[in-house]
Amino acid sequence: MKYSEQKQQRAPESRLVPRVAWSASMGLAAYWTYLYFSQTKHIFSPSIKHHDLLTQHAHEFTELRLQVAPGVELEGWVRMPAGMGGAGSKAPCAIYFGGRSEDVRWLLNEAQGFKNLPLVFFNYRGYGNSKGTPIEKNLVADARAIYKWVAEQPWCDRNQISVIGRSLGTGVAMQLAASTPVHKLVLFTPYDSLINIAKKKVPLAPVSLLLRSKFNSQACAVNVHNPTFVLLAENDQVIPHDSSLRLMQNFAVKPLVATVKGTDHVSLPHDADAQGLVSHFLAA
Repeated sequence: MKYSEQKQQRAPESRLVPRVAWSASMGLAAYWTYLYFSQTKHIFSPSIKHHDLLTQHAHEFTELRLQVAPGVELEGWVRMPAGMGGAGSKAPCAIYFGGRSEDVRWLLNEAQGFKNLPLVFFNYRGYGNSKGTPIEKNLVADARAIYKWVAEQPWCDRNQISVIGRSLGTGVAMQLAASTPVHKLVLFTPYDSLINIAKKKVPLAPVSLLLRSKFNSQACAVNVHNPTFVLLAENDQVIPHDSSLRLMQNFAVKPLVATVKGTDHVSLPHDADAQGLVSHFLAA
């Protein structure tokens, strides 16, 4: 009789375990499905907020529109320092690729630290007034189209086109530098791979299978042979320093590295000292 009672007590428990496991599996599956279909928002978080523009430097900038695909037009600007861009003159120039949620028009107010050369910057697809949807393959294709456009300009020395990437944009800049004759490369807070960053943020998800935009800069580094300058924030709460260090170990040519005191992930590119270091590197 006692055995029969114990058996009856265990029966509900034995049925409960599979139900809990099934519920947990369904919960994970739902979570993974959510991550897959919402990843564009989480990875790129396109900015449509426009910065207030100052007027004292307006004469240095020209607004651009570049069609990169049927029905897809990017908004951008070129900053031409005083005395450059005259008839028959060609100068070294740089292309800037922004970070996550970054409307690059902030450079209209704060690009003066990137002095001594023309600076070209476009908003990614879906950012600002640029059309389209951001995804890795599109952003990299657009970067190549921007590079080609810059190389064709009469004021540009096509043999001295440098590339600047910030945070998410370092993944774009790395792929461009690995496949294009970039003169110099500047990376603000770079990462080794978006997969590795995502694994730490969502450890319960198979991110290598879910991510459509992987930005594997580590795989590109071996094909980057041009001089490279890496800038790190003293206090970076977004890109761990060990991720940047892992990337730097894979470059074909050892990069120059500087950690800028008093900066964090957001403030670093705006810092006057950081911009001065970049200008010095590009002009050397």
